[in-house]
Amino acid sequence: MIIPKQNFKRSTWKNGLGFTDEIAIHPSGASLAKGDFLWRISSARIENASSFSVFPHHERSLVVLKGRGIRLFHRYEEGEPEDQVELPVLEPYEFPGDIPSRCELIDGPIVDFSVFTRSGEVNARVEIRELSPDEEWVWEAQGRWNFVFALENEFESGEGTVQEGDAFQAGPGEHMIRARGPGARILLVAIEG
Repeated sequence: MIIPKQNFKRSTWKNGLGFTDEIAIHPSGASLAKGDFLWRISSARIENASSFSVFPHHERSLVVLKGRGIRLFHRYEEGEPEDQVELPVLEPYEFPGDIPSRCELIDGPIVDFSVFTRSGEVNARVEIRELSPDEEWVWEAQGRWNFVFALENEFESGEGTVQEGDAFQAGPGEHMIRARGPGARILLVAIEG
């Protein structure tokens, strides 16, 4: 199933400091505000240093899609110093959603991609893949829920053309993906559980 970017659902961050575009959520009827989702996939633009919303009982995978990257700060224990990590572009990073975290921009605004999964019930694998011009690649989707996000350029799936910025949801099994024209950069998500 192709999910066009115009169908993404925009909502205010849980902490009210920005907006997020929800690509998919499970189960249907769950919401960001209630935090009652098993998993959620979204993208957001971060324009200023800010605190991250806290998501009890969830793990988070974060990828910087555009921009120069961010510095993340986590406080695992109250009263202890923050841990710091520098997150460059297109490098997936996992951290607990229920710890206080904040970010600083390295050099200007960024666009991120997040996958939230409920701790102990499901987990997600996130990876980036480059496809050369007109390359055909068989994706062995191993999750119960699987998504391909078109980061740069477009690709062909079994259901049609997936434009840049759109997503494609697929069941488990083999899926042929073919880059259009100059090649494509894609982000793959497999959620298991």
